[in-house]
Amino acid sequence: MADKICIICLEKETKYTCPACGAKTCSLDCVNRHKLRSECTGKVDPAKFVPKKEITQNPSLINRDYNYLLNFERKIDLGIKDVKSNAKMMFRRQMGNNNKRQKFDGENFENRITRMKKKYNEPQYSFKRENVLVIHLPPGMSRATQNKSGYDKKAGTYAWTVEWVPVGSKGTPLSGFISYRLKEELTLKEALSLSQLAKSLEVEPENISPNSLRFGLENVLAYGKRSIISLNSDDTLCKALANKAVLEFPKIYVMSEPEIWEEYTQSEKEAYGPESDLGEDNASSTDPTSSLDSDSTSDSDSESSDDSESAPEEVSTKNEHNVSQESQGNQTEPGIANTAPETYDDEEEGFSA
Repeated sequence: MADKICIICLEKETKYTCPACGAKTCSLDCVNRHKLRSECTGKVDPAKFVPKKEITQNPSLINRDYNYLLNFERKIDLGIKDVKSNAKMMFRRQMGNNNKRQKFDGENFENRITRMKKKYNEPQYSFKRENVLVIHLPPGMSRATQNKSGYDKKAGTYAWTVEWVPVGSKGTPLSGFISYRLKEELTLKEALSLSQLAKSLEVEPENISPNSLRFGLENVLAYGKRSIISLNSDDTLCKALANKAVLEFPKIYVMSEPEIWEEYTQSEKEAYGPESDLGEDNASSTDPTSSLDSDSTSDSDSESSDDSESAPEEVSTKNEHNVSQESQGNQTEPGIANTAPETYDDEEEGFSA
């Protein structure tokens, strides 16, 4: 009778037997207490020695060993496939595809290219929907990994990855979040998650009026002080991002009050104006004979992407914008080198993450 009593509470009759050590317990609470007290995993050790006599008397042990070896082989096969798949994606990203049709449109096309080459060291870039200039980071960097933008074959539309950064009433950037699979037909107000915005602003979602929000795209080609490009909240993502420049994917600041960051807000023409406002020091750092070559590639609207179901909808991310960008001065930003331009094939690979 004593062997039928729970070894933990010593009151009730046993119902469960621990697969690892054989301890007998009566309830889930006693099971958890047993694991904590004995530091027991509760799982059978497949490498534990079993006498030959016991194996011959218990066929389930042979079956257990067989399943263990089968699962072990399966994990090895999956690991090999993952390595091959990742290597293939890395190879495509680095090699690029110079046979793609290139687009060189837009009012500020030349200015954007000039500014980009003066701010970044040997940048790799491509053109996406509506001549959006996408500056690429080296493969493996966090922002490059987070970029899932691409053509969604199932939805029949292009989908953007967008980083949203709320700005507090005192003009301080707050913790932002990243949205995935945003269709380009959505307006900025529709694309923004009010629940995530309310969480960052520490208010209730019903206290936020979408019509009172202001949007500004980070000017990744700006020098010195912070600069954002004013966006119309009623514009679609496609229209709002047309002829703009982004670093991997758009970073959009969200202001809840009209007077916030007015001093940093510029129009597209002002943001991507002539290179004369970059300063003499920066102008001397660029080779005037440099031409537009195979560094840039463009998208092909007729191509499709892999399955998009693996990308998460919202991901929170911390921002470190509290440090003033004015401290950067006129120094050239760290280079983005040793990478090749990303093509529309890679754009489609975004949904295979």
